[in-house]
Amino acid sequence: MERLGEIFATWLYQSRRELKLLWLKHGTLTTNKLSFLVICIFGILPLTCYFLISSINYSIAQIVASYIFVSLLFCLSLLLVITWFKSEELFKNNVQGFSFLLLSPSRIDTVFFGFDSKDVENLLRLINGLPAEQKIVIRETPKNKQTGNIRFLFTFLDLIVRGGIFRMDTKPKEALNMLISERFTFQNSEINSGTLPSSYSKWCAATHDGTYDDVRKDVSKALGIT
Repeated sequence: MERLGEIFATWLYQSRRELKLLWLKHGTLTTNKLSFLVICIFGILPLTCYFLISSINYSIAQIVASYIFVSLLFCLSLLLVITWFKSEELFKNNVQGFSFLLLSPSRIDTVFFGFDSKDVENLLRLINGLPAEQKIVIRETPKNKQTGNIRFLFTFLDLIVRGGIFRMDTKPKEALNMLISERFTFQNSEINSGTLPSSYSKWCAATHDGTYDDVRKDVSKALGIT
């Protein structure tokens, strides 16, 4: 058994080595060419080996039909896989790669946020990865005078983005800035994207010090996620 294991291990090593070299050589292949390569390696080649070692005599019609069936089966499978990953890519691109908590519209305190029906609709579109019809308006409200503040928006996003947005690396911060610019606006003015980096740093420092603890509790309650 040990000897047999060594033989299989050597074979697996050689196979992985050849596949890695093949990937390095053809890493820039298009999706269509890669699909053709997958069909040949995992579909046509095994089927050919089967016909070569099989003791059963197959007719030309049976062999051709088998190749056609296997090719169509792999094409359909690859089409489904490509479709799924392309749709996932579109969802991620649409919301800059972020994923969000699912919110119940009936539990959102629209008075607290000053949201109208369009704001709620676009918020739900955001968390479900759908394109916006218009930007979500962040308004001043009597209950919370910080609502029109960009740092209030950071707190809002920190609560609805899975994993939060606290102290992110450079790339995620750039994606966050783009998300804010594309999906949010203040009541009387557009959000100045140039001030976002400095505002984010100040928000992180204030959040670490606990300055926004009360605001976080209020926002969390108003979102219905407490």
